[in-house]
Amino acid sequence: MLFKKTLVSLLMAVAVSANADVKITQEDILGAWQVDAEAISLDGRGLKPLKSLWTFRKDGTMEGYSTDSNAHARVSEFRATLQYEIEDGKIHKQVSSGRSKLETCTVIEKKDPKMTIECNGIFFFLTRK
Repeated sequence: MLFKKTLVSLLMAVAVSANADVKITQEDILGAWQVDAEAISLDGRGLKPLKSLWTFRKDGTMEGYSTDSNAHARVSEFRATLQYEIEDGKIHKQVSSGRSKLETCTVIEKKDPKMTIECNGIFFFLTRK
């Protein structure tokens, strides 16, 4: 019985550490990142390819640039500059330009040149440019 409890505790600890957040600094994300795709799940379920570029600047601004080749898209090209900061190893950024509301993005995995982040239940898969 003691063996089973120990084994279950060990497996739970491994599962928690496998999904642990990666704590980052501003220097870890400075520069341009190609947003390759977004998904509703970390395993890629509902994967949607994207053509976006996020550029994190040292002055605390982040420029986002996206294009959409879908003929039915409302806008084929979009550019926005948002404020961001790193606090407790997480990215806190404006939801949209000109608004004070922030969203928190957690880095799930970072192995250069790749990074996976989660913002409000959406997972973004990025590659450093």
